[in-house]
Amino acid sequence: MYKVYRKIILACLLLIVAGTVCGQRVTQTINDGWKFSLFEGDAFDADFDVSGWTDVSIPHTWNAKDAEDEIPGYFRGKGWYRKAVIVEELIAGQRVYLCFEGANQETNVFVNGKLVGNHKGGYSAFTFDVTDYVHTGCNLVAVSVDNSYNPDIAPLSADFTFFGGLYRDVYLVYTSPVQLSTTHYASSGVYLKTVGITDAQAEVCAKTFLSNALKSNQALILETEILDADGNRVALSAKKVNVKAGEKNVAFEALMTIAQPKRWDVDSPYLYKVYSRLKNKKGEVLDCVVNPLGIREYHFDAEKGFFLNGKYRKLIGTSRHQDYKGMGNALRDEMHIRDIQLSKDMGSNFLRVAHYPQDPVVMQMCDKLGLLTSVEIPIVNAITQSRAFMDNCVEQATEMVCQNYNYPSVIIWAYMNEVLLRPPFNPDNKKERAEYMKFLHQIASAVEAQIRSLDSERYTMLPCHSASQIYQEAGITELPMLLGFNLYNGWYGGNLGGFEEKLEELHKEFPHKPLLITEYGADVDTRIHSFSPVRFDFSCEFGSVYHEHYLPEILKRDYIVGAMVWNLNDFYSEARRNAMPHVNNKGLVSTDRERKDGYYLYQAYLKESPVLHIASKSWKNRAGASRDGKSCTQPLKVYTNADKVEVFLNGKSLGVYPVADKVVSVDISFVNGKNVVDAVIEKEGREYRDQYVCDFKCVNVKNGFTEINVLLGARRYFEDRIAEMCWIPEQAYAEGSWGYIGGEVAPNKTRYGSLPASDTDILGTDQDPVFQTQRVGIEAFKADVPDGVYAVYLYWTELTSENKREALVYNLGNDVVREDYINRVFSVDINGVSVAKQLNIAEEYGSERAVIKKYIVPVSQGKGLVVRFGAVESVPILNAIRIVKEY
Repeated sequence: MYKVYRKIILACLLLIVAGTVCGQRVTQTINDGWKFSLFEGDAFDADFDVSGWTDVSIPHTWNAKDAEDEIPGYFRGKGWYRKAVIVEELIAGQRVYLCFEGANQETNVFVNGKLVGNHKGGYSAFTFDVTDYVHTGCNLVAVSVDNSYNPDIAPLSADFTFFGGLYRDVYLVYTSPVQLSTTHYASSGVYLKTVGITDAQAEVCAKTFLSNALKSNQALILETEILDADGNRVALSAKKVNVKAGEKNVAFEALMTIAQPKRWDVDSPYLYKVYSRLKNKKGEVLDCVVNPLGIREYHFDAEKGFFLNGKYRKLIGTSRHQDYKGMGNALRDEMHIRDIQLSKDMGSNFLRVAHYPQDPVVMQMCDKLGLLTSVEIPIVNAITQSRAFMDNCVEQATEMVCQNYNYPSVIIWAYMNEVLLRPPFNPDNKKERAEYMKFLHQIASAVEAQIRSLDSERYTMLPCHSASQIYQEAGITELPMLLGFNLYNGWYGGNLGGFEEKLEELHKEFPHKPLLITEYGADVDTRIHSFSPVRFDFSCEFGSVYHEHYLPEILKRDYIVGAMVWNLNDFYSEARRNAMPHVNNKGLVSTDRERKDGYYLYQAYLKESPVLHIASKSWKNRAGASRDGKSCTQPLKVYTNADKVEVFLNGKSLGVYPVADKVVSVDISFVNGKNVVDAVIEKEGREYRDQYVCDFKCVNVKNGFTEINVLLGARRYFEDRIAEMCWIPEQAYAEGSWGYIGGEVAPNKTRYGSLPASDTDILGTDQDPVFQTQRVGIEAFKADVPDGVYAVYLYWTELTSENKREALVYNLGNDVVREDYINRVFSVDINGVSVAKQLNIAEEYGSERAVIKKYIVPVSQGKGLVVRFGAVESVPILNAIRIVKEY
């Protein structure tokens, strides 16, 4: 069912088309007024006590908070929903259905104490006929949803949080007993296919499934009417059909011709509407559904790329996960709509709907805005070698195709994302490996065959990780029509230049397969900055460097038919422990949809309209070490599709700069206090301007010193947006200034070198980056501050721990190798006064926990401030220091 039309129909409102009542189908949400509880037993009886249950509205998930808290893991189990549903008698003999757009992941539905159906799979819609279980008036609907690990349901594991609950809309649907099938895999019951497209005409085949719940055979008229975007009829079919008593899902086909068809394209997404009406012999409408129709033709070529309606198109866009900050997957329609608009506004022409089918409104917006899409089922990382798992995969593929068949935006069906990234077999056990590969091939073959049997038009795709040889070993690279590869050269390993080398290698390896880069990206926390960016520092600047390298390399190669940034938005992944724990930060926008700099780089490359953006505009509280306390020079980037940019600081022109590869980098001498940076371009005779305003603190121990906030062992800046302050990188002490004395940067060793920061989830704080770097073996921190009274804050975390944790498979060996627990005891004195003789952070507070100690220190006689550390047992550490002049 096409949701744009469904959702405007209220319980007492019938759809009116051209003055004719379109049957008695009524579709209404029943999202409000539910009772909810996490409960492992049964709770479907009418007399079950729900007095202590919570009032909730759908969409709802029970993991919205615990998936981001500091307690490891999140609840995976059973939750119950109960609601009193009023069933009205609209027509005699009506059929009543409960429709669920999605529930994660196994669902049992009870009506008036009776089980009416079970569904396995967390990302597809399902519908149950409840006619025989309801009566006119009040009915009890009880739904159990279980997001526990189930070896027979995909996905088994993934780099995203499996939010449980009724997280998409729930509907009550009334239809005539003779109807357009409502239970054919929860689709509209109508499947539209365009064949024989020319400029003169296009033939449309409508395959319609009918059901008859009456005890008598029915002679009917099946009418299919196609209207253009202005509501004019362009084609009509009316054929007599017969449906036997009790028959369900009987298929009938009609062929219609549209003269001078208008094409659906990414720049002009023209949509027809198809009205499917079922009438009795008197011509009275018994039922009606409406579907979209987009007329387009396309093909992929392994050398030349992708062509839509005869025109070459490089497919560029993002993938998209369906969650939002603080809400998990339980999003309102308007939030899905905004995401798709974000994607289109970026200049995208493609959206990878990954790693699972998403809310129908997502697909509707792609249709309306002109975003081509791939949709996939959630076979991720690994499989279970069982018939039940295989059957579930085939069933999920069937639901995916049937429910998304009529969206013209869909051109690819995908499955088995990185399915050999985390295989459970012992790599040294040849027999176990061979058996696993054989069963994997059987599942892939079954899914491929099922998709092609349901849809002969669209392409199929397998998204692989970079180790292509293991997929060839399994024999599955030959099955799909397209191959996708998830590549992260320069992030998880190697260097940025390895990306184009890998592209050439893959093209030689698969010369006859059209190739897509189905994932690439770098994590960016918009609070972190660095002017010497490196991989895994999570800085805005490294994210920019990464995409500035990748995008031109993608655009210059026709044999790369498309590429999708991973991801449109940051999303929850509970196992991740980096700068922002439990979140994958590779999105071009944040979890609350703050646009990152990379988003504007893509605009500059992909949009024809003028684009101008000053990078790091969200960095409102800026700081840097200053020699004179009056100014500090830092680089600033500008993204634009103009040829040149003029840059101003506080109203004064700094010059006109030529643009290379959509970017300009300008050294800005920020002054202490407020700074206003303007960038100006001219395109097509018009002037365009962007502005950046920030407060800058020039950090100097002289000239009106007020505070200093330093990250030890770090080369990155961190903006504390809550306190509106900026932490700056460490520096070595020099006379008349400030800095550390002695020690070394914490190693943060991995299997492939060292990381610039620990990947530890620091407990007791939401400012993890302040504690994820440290100087080990530090002797002192010295600041030659003027006389006065100072608050000295010392920040510590003991990063060695006795806690064992599993390496994150997605980091591909880049997890910090945990050092053995150190019984670290050290002393601290400030200006010669002992403040701690035997400080043991781990023993007193626990490992991996934020500890802040504040000391009030008088400074006199021009001696400045010196914090000294002494080793008692093992070497001392310091993560950060903040010095504030009180008076």
